[in-house]
Amino acid sequence: MIALVLALVLALGDAPAGSPTPSGVPLDEAAILKHVHEAAGTRPKAERIIASFSDSGLQGTRTTLRSGDDRRETETVGPFTTASGTYHGQNWYQNANGQTVLSQPEGGHAAPDPTTTTVTPVTTPVNGHVIAELNKRGQGTREYVDSATWRIVRRDYISAADTTVYVYDDFRTTAGYTQAWHWTSRDGHPENDGEYRIQSIDTTTVTDADLAIPPSRRNLVEFPPGVTSVKLPARENRAKFLVRVNIGSRGLDLELDTGADGIVLDDDVVKELGLKTYGAYSSAANAGRFKGTSTIVPEMKVGTLTMRDVAVQTIPHVGDDSPGEYKAVGLLGFDFIASLVLELDYERGEVTAIDPDAFVPPTDPLTNAVTVRLGSGVPLTDVSVNGALGERFMVDTGAAGGMMIFDYFARRHPEALVDAGHGYAGPAQTFLGVGGEFEARPLQLSSVRLGRVNFADFVAYVVASSKSYGFHADGLIGAGFLELYTVYTDYQNSMLNFVPNALGRSSMKK
Repeated sequence: MIALVLALVLALGDAPAGSPTPSGVPLDEAAILKHVHEAAGTRPKAERIIASFSDSGLQGTRTTLRSGDDRRETETVGPFTTASGTYHGQNWYQNANGQTVLSQPEGGHAAPDPTTTTVTPVTTPVNGHVIAELNKRGQGTREYVDSATWRIVRRDYISAADTTVYVYDDFRTTAGYTQAWHWTSRDGHPENDGEYRIQSIDTTTVTDADLAIPPSRRNLVEFPPGVTSVKLPARENRAKFLVRVNIGSRGLDLELDTGADGIVLDDDVVKELGLKTYGAYSSAANAGRFKGTSTIVPEMKVGTLTMRDVAVQTIPHVGDDSPGEYKAVGLLGFDFIASLVLELDYERGEVTAIDPDAFVPPTDPLTNAVTVRLGSGVPLTDVSVNGALGERFMVDTGAAGGMMIFDYFARRHPEALVDAGHGYAGPAQTFLGVGGEFEARPLQLSSVRLGRVNFADFVAYVVASSKSYGFHADGLIGAGFLELYTVYTDYQNSMLNFVPNALGRSSMKK
């Protein structure tokens, strides 16, 4: 799903750490967690856990393999199989289209989101304590510990949009270790209800080969034989690229969107094509909540490129209602982009797909080569705003405007959001994102640094709507900035290369 996030704050009061238990014995977080670990026992060195579950209206199975700190989890639900894990310290996942993605760690130099941990005695929903770790917006986690058994029986994951509540029961002991064999998840939206039940636990040996990072199952995008570079049927519209995609005899315009973590089609189009859909869910996206489902498209052709049996997300009302001959009815996001190197030529309004094995990085001396992290399915990179570092700025070809700053950055660095002249005196503007409209206010920044290039007096927009872009990203670099460049998306090497075009070079001279 696109930009999935959790949220909604529970109305539970906090009390100072060291509050007494209902029996009058003072306890703090460390003491409670010590009891929890002692009650659970020592985890076996290796585990092979088989579980069944229902989630978003679908039935599935989950297999978890673990040995020490290494783990691998594989889920099959309907016709879709995904996997994730940690191997020798490297986090990874494999999406429904079979692409394996490594999660790159952040540099760790950005200011953390300050949180406060409190311990509160409670009598409901359990007689015990709740350990809350929350930021100043009330977002974070709450863990409920039963003081009779010293088990964590509930966890709440709280974000700007809603709260997801996990409730654990049916605790059983295997090889000296006690854990829940049944749990449910609820976020207040019934279509997202989930229920999980362990079927078996085997503590025999799990091999290194069982846990190794799997290669991608296939190349999602097929080039014609002997061809390594293809100009796509694309057109530029207000600094966004629309790409013509054919499904059967139907031609569709999809927006090329690095800010989308998959390939997306409009619900109405999916119905018109007669494609079977699987499950139903709702998600809090960048601008509000939307409902979606999933489908498999037997074949998609992009010019002479071919994709087969493509796992696709579907949501209502993809794209915007801007005037013009063409209207986007979907998004070509991560799964497509990660299979290629794309040359996005904003000056000519052209997009060229290059086989990654044949790609040679640009040699222009003004090239700004920027490292990105792709573990979330969108490219995240470092940006300094008036000297304050954010390590989670998205590079988003589908976003209007040059730069947006989200609450996650604004609440940590209010000192950096100092207007250099244009700024907050202007009225808020309305933007359209997945899930609806949101407002943002202009702010002129003295310094914005991306890679090795510093931009002076750069006008950005600070998102003003309280729940829009409420997840933990600092902001985005949008099409209004990208149009100054020819951009190369080299996801295989976790790089974006920015080569200034004529407009960009002219801007540098000012």
